[in-house]
Amino acid sequence: MYGLINDSIRRLVLEEAGDDAWDRVAEDAGAGRSFAAMAYYDDELTYALVDAASREMKTPAPEMLRRFGRYWSVRIAPESYGDYLNSTGRGLWDVLAGLDHMHARLQALFPHLRPPSIGVDPPEDHLITVHYRSEREGLEPFMTGLLEGLAELLHVPASVTQARQATADANHAVFEIAV
Repeated sequence: MYGLINDSIRRLVLEEAGDDAWDRVAEDAGAGRSFAAMAYYDDELTYALVDAASREMKTPAPEMLRRFGRYWSVRIAPESYGDYLNSTGRGLWDVLAGLDHMHARLQALFPHLRPPSIGVDPPEDHLITVHYRSEREGLEPFMTGLLEGLAELLHVPASVTQARQATADANHAVFEIAV
C-alpha cells in the first residue's frame, strides 16, 4: 500500500495515544517513524502496523481497522482527496456510486494502486446496499468504518452493518447502510 495509508495510521496513533505510543508501534511493526506518501510499501507492513497499533492501544484489530476507516473518511480523504471526493457528488449514495470512478482517476497519481471495487445498489426504503470486492483479505472492518465516516462527513445519520462476509473463494462482502 502507499505510504499515505501507513502515515495515516501513524497520525491516528499519534492523535489518540501520543508520540511514545507511535514509537512503540513503529518498532513493534519493524517500520520507520515516517513514510513517504507516494512510495509503495509492501501490504504486510500495513497489516503489521495495524496489529502493532492494536496491541499498543489494547483494541482488537477489527476495531482498530474500523476506527482507521472512519478516520480515513473524516480526516484523510477530505485533506488528501477533497477535490476528487467533491467531484463524485453531494449525497451519500452519489459519493459511494462515484468511488470506483475516483479510484480510476487516482491511478494516474498512484500507478501501483490496487483499490477495492465498490458497487452500490439504488437506495430502497432508506437502505443503501454496498458491494465491496477486494483482493486484500480482512479489510471489511476498515470498510465499515469508512462507510460510517463518509456518512458522518456528509452529515447523514446512518448505521452500517455487514450483511455478507467475504470468503477466501469469494472476495465479495455486502454492507447495508440504514439512513
